[in-house]
Amino acid sequence: MAAPSVPAAAREPARLGLRGRVNALLGATLPPRPSSREARLRQAAAVITGPLPDRATVAVVNVKGGVGKTPLALALAATVATHRGAGSVVAVDLGEAGSSFADRIATPPTDEQNTLSLLTQLDAAADVHSATLTRYLARQPSGEDTLAAGTDTARASSYDDVDRLAALLGRYRELLVVDTGNSHLADRWRWAIAAAHAVIVPVPLRHDAAAAAQRTLHTMAATRSDVLTRTVVVITDGPGDAPVVETDAVDAFTALGVPVCRMPFEPRFASGDRITLRGLRRPTRDALTVLAATAVELMAPGRN
Repeated sequence: MAAPSVPAAAREPARLGLRGRVNALLGATLPPRPSSREARLRQAAAVITGPLPDRATVAVVNVKGGVGKTPLALALAATVATHRGAGSVVAVDLGEAGSSFADRIATPPTDEQNTLSLLTQLDAAADVHSATLTRYLARQPSGEDTLAAGTDTARASSYDDVDRLAALLGRYRELLVVDTGNSHLADRWRWAIAAAHAVIVPVPLRHDAAAAAQRTLHTMAATRSDVLTRTVVVITDGPGDAPVVETDAVDAFTALGVPVCRMPFEPRFASGDRITLRGLRRPTRDALTVLAATAVELMAPGRN
């Protein structure tokens, strides 16, 4: 995945690679090469800690299930939290009943840590304080919070319900990362597209996933005219890839004006295991850092 266009990071001495070893052995202060992995990650980290708009929201979207939306959303939230600090990010499950969200987070939620319980609290109180909100969120190892949908999503799924929920979360958290479901007719899905400052569309290299991603982009554009200017497609490698799909798929996404990034194969995403950053491979963590920076760039205040 290529690094986004960002200002050069501070030229601190290199800590990785050959230059890092030379600095450690000789007490030198060689900076990393501009094209090095270390320089790219430093640049991305500087962007991730940059300014965000009010109620900043990233939506992870694809109308097809089984394409990796949930693990990507959780890993992205964890990545941002490692740079912006604990309690800065909340990952929210806006999927339908039967979502795997609660099964993929590292620290499972308690019975009351879900959107329905929080919305009930909202109905019972004119003002919900930060300490009250925290009771309904499950804190994860990297410092991000998570909010599962609960078992009765039908009772907490109207457009206005989700908007009230997001308004509260946005009062106390800098960034919402929302994991969406598979129905473009659902109010939750439509809210995510309308509210998102950045949209990420994961696409495994399979014919069905690529076709679904194209439908997703067209449906998004029909829902909100400017949304594709804030969207990035992430092609994810994995078992069963059909490389022949890539050229046609990338051409189709590019024709819509949507940039395409790549994510290396991550066994933990594919296995159904719970997601922690420490459990992911280093190339995955590096790609997530660059993807997070790309999303923050898309969300930059004042961006057209």
